[in-house]
Amino acid sequence: MRVLITGATGFLGRYVVAAAVRRGHDVTALVRPSRQLPADFFPAGVNIARGDVRNKSDLSSALQDIESVIHLAACVVGDDDSQFASTVVGTENLLTAMAAQNISQLVHCSTFSVYDWQQSGATLDEQSDLEPDLYARDGYAISKTWQERLVRRIAEENQWNLCVLRPGFIWGAGHEIIAGIGQSIGNCHVVIGGRRPLPLTYVENCADCFVTALDSPAAEGETFNVIDTDTVSAWTYMGQCIKAGAAKGLRVYMPYWMALSGAQLASWTSRLLFGPTGKLPGLFVPIKFRARFRPLQFPNRKARKQLNWHPKLTVRSAWQRIQLGERSLLSQDITPTDQARPEPEESLV
Repeated sequence: MRVLITGATGFLGRYVVAAAVRRGHDVTALVRPSRQLPADFFPAGVNIARGDVRNKSDLSSALQDIESVIHLAACVVGDDDSQFASTVVGTENLLTAMAAQNISQLVHCSTFSVYDWQQSGATLDEQSDLEPDLYARDGYAISKTWQERLVRRIAEENQWNLCVLRPGFIWGAGHEIIAGIGQSIGNCHVVIGGRRPLPLTYVENCADCFVTALDSPAAEGETFNVIDTDTVSAWTYMGQCIKAGAAKGLRVYMPYWMALSGAQLASWTSRLLFGPTGKLPGLFVPIKFRARFRPLQFPNRKARKQLNWHPKLTVRSAWQRIQLGERSLLSQDITPTDQARPEPEESLV
């Protein structure tokens, strides 16, 4: 299949490109014109289309002869307005160009940030409600929610084959420290709610799920959370980061209820002193705090059953592969000794 991958030079995108090549697809990677890449950045045979999703003419050229699109591109830096403009307007341009080229298959990358973490029950899954108080969240959550709404609307209008994937915290070489652990102050790493499970997906596993969705007829019209099968607590994961040298210093445990109470107190004090115009870091805003740290269960049953997707790497084998170095991770297939064995249903998160 001839597939265009946006966001191809990003952390996840590079692995999705490699996974799609291994599956035998004819891959075109959309790369910004100003981005300089080493000769071996992508696997051999990858076509590079120079363009920016914010430029409509670039997209028309990049989509020539393309059959499917994996859309990963999103802005994660800058202020809220910049993130919204780049993510949502760029996506609108892409969808318009796809319609003009009669391309009808799209695998879209969303995020756990679209969910309502406050009102969710003990389990956050594909049936959980989306965030109703969107503008109380950060710029990333706002832009990704509007991006997903736009994708769904345009796909429905054009009767496209759309699959939406919502990864949890994506981790891997160079991106071991994730926002869901807690807060680091120098070499002191405060782990909030140490026993709570993290919604982790190792980058190679996550990339494999995107290509599996591309290939599977069962993905059409569906939404899947992308979470690995291993259950790893925040405390254990931070310990592994320190052991592997991804972080230096010591772990400090803080109960979830204590940290949340601190955020509520800080928010109340800010409103009392500064009114509704007062701004606090996300760590001290309860709705944002819950979206990072609330203890929940994160099942991956839907992706396993409908897509027949099973994360191939356990947390342990993923850490071992990180030691091989990024180049070998992107060029080598996963060997049978690296594969995770399916676990009994009752032991899954």
